[in-house]
Amino acid sequence: MFPRHLPEPPARRPPPPPAPVAAPAADASDVRDWLGRRYTVGPSARELTGLSRPALLLRILLAAAAVGVLQFGYGAAVPVLIAAHGWSPAQALVPFLVWALVQGSFAPVPRLLGARGPAGPGAAILLGTALCAAALYTVGHASDPLAAAAGYGLLGGAGAGLVYHSCADLVEGWFPDRHTVRLGAVGGAFALGPVPLLPALVLGLSPESLAAASTALALGVLALGAAGGIGQRGAPAHWWPPERDPRAAALRRSADPPAARDFSAGQAWASGRSLPALHTIVALSGAVGLFTLVALPALALGLGRDPTEVATVITAFALASGLGRLAASVVAERAGRRRTLAVLLAATALGQAGLAAAIQDGPLPLLVCLGLVVGVGTGSCYPLTRAITEGHFGAGRHGGPGRPADLPGLVHGSKAVGGLLGVGGAIALLSLLPAGSHAAGLAVSALLPASAAVLAARLRRPLPIRTLPHGVWTAGRRSAPM
Repeated sequence: MFPRHLPEPPARRPPPPPAPVAAPAADASDVRDWLGRRYTVGPSARELTGLSRPALLLRILLAAAAVGVLQFGYGAAVPVLIAAHGWSPAQALVPFLVWALVQGSFAPVPRLLGARGPAGPGAAILLGTALCAAALYTVGHASDPLAAAAGYGLLGGAGAGLVYHSCADLVEGWFPDRHTVRLGAVGGAFALGPVPLLPALVLGLSPESLAAASTALALGVLALGAAGGIGQRGAPAHWWPPERDPRAAALRRSADPPAARDFSAGQAWASGRSLPALHTIVALSGAVGLFTLVALPALALGLGRDPTEVATVITAFALASGLGRLAASVVAERAGRRRTLAVLLAATALGQAGLAAAIQDGPLPLLVCLGLVVGVGTGSCYPLTRAITEGHFGAGRHGGPGRPADLPGLVHGSKAVGGLLGVGGAIALLSLLPAGSHAAGLAVSALLPASAAVLAARLRRPLPIRTLPHGVWTAGRRSAPM
């Protein structure tokens, strides 16, 4: 067949057998939903950490509850601090003003430490509780206002920020299927932790017992924080619990569908009015909540209210702030986060105006009801705005473009501005204005949640405009409802 002068062609070698295809691991698999979002399903939380998800959540809530006393207990202790250290009202409130500024500013720090340094969430919680314990010890023993501002404000604010936001990041990672409710649980634990102590702070704390009480409280915070933080570690990137199907969850009908993609910080700011509005809502709501927390006890006692009544109202405020975060998060999954937030902020404005009218001689049941309304509205703002931010701009866990900033954390960081407005306003009210105008100042503060309610009602989810460069999304005139 071939000419004799040509060599014989080499024999055709049989094709090599196909390489065996590795079977997917039984404990983990990567899937994508209909929008291309990535999920790593499994292994289970018990296989990764040795604890089930409910046990992990319990420890997280324990750590958050341990440090809540630094926010919700300070206002009740202000009259005793004034008597024990000989401070003016302004000097007594300056440490808490610094605390609010630092605690709010630390919102993105835990995630940065975990991404760029050796400090994971467990180490951050342990460090934060140690700083909180040092802050409580300082405010009970230091009579120098500058030392108290540095110890309680700087150390305590940094510690509370590390603990609270580390707990929020842990819940966000281990509970991606219902993170709105779980984030409400973290905020609820933060507010409910000090509730058993509030009556004792108002009724039983005296200038003579301040030092011993602060030492005992510092040791308790240190012990509870250690119990909640030792060994904690975050979930793997894109992790999803194996008992739930992420694709079915993505198709689930909900009042608030998840974000279609993850925005960078520049894309979020270029997308319209949503991100600035969320920052403003947190600042306004945080301002009225912190203002009420620190001004109401001193104002009520100055107007001649019985200490038992004051303790009841403040306890009701803190209790509603904790339970309200839980209830609002559950309701928001059905009714919608934006609508729930707008209604609660409007109710807060009415409740704040009612407190101003009834603070002097109103009946105690009315004061308690009004305190419950204001507590629910100001407390629920934090988990709802964080969930709205994730719903609008993503949480950076679905394999989208790199996000140089933690957008939900940055939005929550506007609480620092709220602290400046709220606690600074309380200092001005108690120190500069005559006693007869204090109730009027409380009424004026109702304008803050009213303005935040209007902004919340106008929030809109950004829509994709494919013709713009770099995939920037905008929320112009044609924007989808929340």
